[in-house]
Parts: sequence; structure tokens; C-alpha cells
Amino acid sequence: MPLSIEKIVRKKQKPVYSSNLTHLEILNYYSLSDKKFNCIACLFPNIVHLDLNFSIGFNDKILNQIAETYPNLKYLNLQKDKYISYNMGIIISKSLYAITQSCHKLEYLNISHRTDFCELSICNVICSCPKLQQLNLSFCRITDITIKEIASSCLNLKYLKLKGSDNINKEAVDLLVSLNPNIHVENFMYIITPVSFGAYPGMYELSRRLRMTIDALRDIKFIYKYIKDELMRRMGVI
Repeated sequence: MPLSIEKIVRKKQKPVYSSNLTHLEILNYYSLSDKKFNCIACLFPNIVHLDLNFSIGFNDKILNQIAETYPNLKYLNLQKDKYISYNMGIIISKSLYAITQSCHKLEYLNISHRTDFCELSICNVICSCPKLQQLNLSFCRITDITIKEIASSCLNLKYLKLKGSDNINKEAVDLLVSLNPNIHVENFMYIITPVSFGAYPGMYELSRRLRMTIDALRDIKFIYKYIKDELMRRMGVI
């Protein structure tokens, strides 16, 4: 049954199941003040999955509260609506740093469109959360520095989304994939698909061995033609 935030906050009544609740979603909520979230955090102390997708109005105090209340957090979604240019709250990179100091068990993090976080803070998250498996940095202010930090720190990362990352070079992503062949990197320019994600693993593996360019179109017809032409070229047929 969906929870009504307003009813919980206004009635200040603790649900009988609150101590057992581990997953909390507050989606598209436009007035998530620190006062309201403080009440929610007190009612639900055992959250490990927190989704604030498209919610706005919160500030540094809420992020600090998350860090303090939920050290066992594994899933955190702070994605902002791309059509809203501001958060309606004051958020600085220092608050994100507080989360990195506490939530070392994070496996999923989505800070898409969070241009209020500087690259240094994002790198601190990456360095402090080695268990990350899924990371969405779409439209964040990052460069090759972030990609290199991911390559050296996030050895368990399986999915990385970089849509809208105009300041990242293909060479940096190529290095990341070579160091972690099981990662799936989705970029605004190209998609890198490892063997484990391919519909035809043998062909994807062969394409990698033939050093197919990382920005090559990866549909099955193109791969088949590429492999066929490359093998013929190496045998001296063409």
C-alpha cells in the first residue's frame, strides 16, 4: 500500500510496520522540506532502499540526515527532472561528501542531472563506495578524471550511464572497459556492450578480439559484416 507522506507528517503517527520497512519511495514530490524528511527518518529508521526520483525542495540538511540515519543504505536515487533547472533548495557538494563518509554499502546511485555536485565530490563517492554496481552520472559535470577514478575504484561496477557527458573522451571509456570487461557503459554517443550482455556472445567476443573500434555501431548485422571483412582481410582474400 502506498504511503501518504502528508498524512504521516501531519498525524505524526508511527505505522505499526515502520520498523520493518526497508524500501521507501518519495517520487515527484515538490515540497520535501528537511522538517518533513526528519519526521520520515524518525519513523523509518531501517531504510536500505531510498528513491527520491524527481522530488525537489530538499537541501543539504536532508542529505546529511540520510548519511546520519541510513549508514546501511544500498540504493539511493537523487535524480532530478531535467526540465527543472533548480532544486528549490540549497545543495552543495559537501553534503554529498557526508553520504560518502557514511554509506559505504551503496550498490546503486543515481545523481542524473545533478549539476550542483562538483566533480571532486562525485569522485569522492566513487572512491568511498567500492561496492557500487550501478551508477548513473548522466548530465553531470564530469570529465575523464571521473572515468579514471571509476576504473581504479569501482571494480564491481556493472552498469554506468553517461548520457550527456560531453566532456568525456572515448579513450578514457575504452580504458575503463579494458580494465573491467564486464561493465556496460551507456553514453550519449555510443553504447559499449560486454560479452555478458550480448545476444550473441561469440560474435561480441570475436569483435573485441579483432579490436573493433569502441564507437562502432553494435547492431548484429554490422558486427557480422565487420568480422567477415576483417577475417577475409587477415587471410589476404581482400
